[in-house]
Amino acid sequence: MSDPLVFLLAVHNHQPVGNFVSVFEQAFEDCYRPFLRELRTHPNVKFTAHYSGPLLEYMRDKEGECWESLKEMVSRGQVELLGGGFYEPILTVIPEEDRLGQLGMMSRFLEENFQARPRGIWLTERVWEPSLPRTLAQAGIEYTLLDEEHFHYAGIGDIHSYYVTEDQGYSLKLFPIDKKLRYLIPFHATADIETYLREIEEKNGLAILGDDGEKFGLWPGTKTWVYGEGWLVRFLDFLKEKKIRTCTYAEILDARPPAGRVYLPPASYEEMMEWVLEPRDAAVFKDLKAKNPPEARRYLRGGFFREFFLKYPESNLLNKRMVLVSRQVNRTADEEAKRELYKGQCNDATWHGVFGGIYFPHLREAAYEHLLKAERMTAIESGWRKMDYDQDGRDEEILRDSTFGLIVKPAFGGSLVEIDHYPSFRNLTDVLSRRKESYHSRQPQGTEQGKSIHELVKEFPAGSERLFRYDRRPRFCALDHFFSPETSVEKFERGDDEERGDFVDRPYDPEVQGTILRLRREGRVRIGGDSLPIRVYKEIEVRGRDLIVRYRIKNLADRPADLLFASEWNFYQIPEEIAIGPVETTLCGGRLRLEIFPTKKPGSFSLRTLSQSEEGYDIIHQGFCLLPAWHFTLSGEEEFVAHIRLSDRDAATSS
Repeated sequence: MSDPLVFLLAVHNHQPVGNFVSVFEQAFEDCYRPFLRELRTHPNVKFTAHYSGPLLEYMRDKEGECWESLKEMVSRGQVELLGGGFYEPILTVIPEEDRLGQLGMMSRFLEENFQARPRGIWLTERVWEPSLPRTLAQAGIEYTLLDEEHFHYAGIGDIHSYYVTEDQGYSLKLFPIDKKLRYLIPFHATADIETYLREIEEKNGLAILGDDGEKFGLWPGTKTWVYGEGWLVRFLDFLKEKKIRTCTYAEILDARPPAGRVYLPPASYEEMMEWVLEPRDAAVFKDLKAKNPPEARRYLRGGFFREFFLKYPESNLLNKRMVLVSRQVNRTADEEAKRELYKGQCNDATWHGVFGGIYFPHLREAAYEHLLKAERMTAIESGWRKMDYDQDGRDEEILRDSTFGLIVKPAFGGSLVEIDHYPSFRNLTDVLSRRKESYHSRQPQGTEQGKSIHELVKEFPAGSERLFRYDRRPRFCALDHFFSPETSVEKFERGDDEERGDFVDRPYDPEVQGTILRLRREGRVRIGGDSLPIRVYKEIEVRGRDLIVRYRIKNLADRPADLLFASEWNFYQIPEEIAIGPVETTLCGGRLRLEIFPTKKPGSFSLRTLSQSEEGYDIIHQGFCLLPAWHFTLSGEEEFVAHIRLSDRDAATSS
């Protein structure tokens, strides 16, 4: 008589740092609480669960029933808890010291609250790189779960066993997550699931499933299907009736040896490796997959998670900003600063797929808030510092002050890449540029083959065609434009403007003199059929509670130059926070004042994007573009002078 089929279920539950409280409340109401209630009444059904740090803290403080239920199920051996980075970072893209710190924080938390030190971890987004075994082994971790695609890329055909890998003599066990099970459970009837499980049983294999717990009630339509229409109860009864054995992953580790040794290439789950591709590359990849047989899958893979830092410059800036803060924080022994740093490493704001991710301003804002809090807990180095913080081979100029922090990129138009306001712990320039996505060019999305969020049909919202406007460059501040005289703000918003100068994204020569950063570029501006030499001096200074940017524009030609000059400023502000007036513009609900001299009411428009999410498509406000512009004529060797001042009105910030 053969042994019963073993079914390994791991559920991964996560809500990101900075998500709305209402989302946490709905997630517990529709998903986490009913799931635990039902499983609690089936004590013989064993499973493995992962709750990210933000969820554990919220559950402990706000959801007593779930907290006590989970403790009870862990204590009776029904549930094995997985560890991981406490605030759900992508481990491979944070510093090694922080990897160990986050893993250790989670292990201690689980041991102190559930008396269960984790043996395995949920690897965030299953982002794998071959150096991880050493890190995880040093953190006391024995195993993790990866997508089946990882194993196919390594030439492994049997995904119904587990394996061992190593790096520098440090070993780690690896479980392949069955993609077909991911798409079957809980979206299909138990009869369909049974057919596939019997196929696995005939091979004497393990049925291995690890996936988002939110699919059991929070994804669109699943609350009604899983609970209202009774799918979960039927499935649990089915496991009992068919004598399918459920185990925790740790029990399998102790009961049987691995099937062999493997070496896996860098990878994530299949969908993630497609989302990271630029639209043109994604189309090529899709075509290649359609034209080649399944056995070619080992040689056909999408991108690499770190390519999100190329696809979205804002993701790279956030990641490298985190690394900069990490270096400062890890020179101290301040545990609270480390906790703030770890919160700022939460992964969700750094990528985009079927979830909003980087398109959600509140997630980016939360990441910067915690990084800035961590930074303020360290000693501030006065004066300008030269550093290639974004790792592009060209130095930036960085300034920290009690009110403002600045990052200036001389190589990119002498622009202000980041303006931090420390009293409110906000990166004021955290604006996502408008860019083309693969899903902008085809609709409807999905196949209607099932109820997974990867299969749902999605329709564009009304008026979305106005959002298919894409920016030519990142939305920084103090970007210097010379336009043709007929250029309007409306044309600039649409991307129909004509750039006449070679200043906006070209290198400026930097020089620090005391508290002032001086930037200079001698370039050319096309006027009629001529190209005239023009010099732009730009000075950036923080003085007290003021950030001042001064301009001197000089005509180097021996003939008059008729010029339309504009300085582009982009701020993340919601509409309720900003008031644009003829004399001054106020930000942050009046806390900050932006003044322009010679006095001008800046042209302005809101920046909105169309992105996909679990529910469908989201039209998201990303901030405002302010465009003060001056039209003037300069004779030979004559100069035009202007400046822009951003001031903090609260005297308390001077302390």
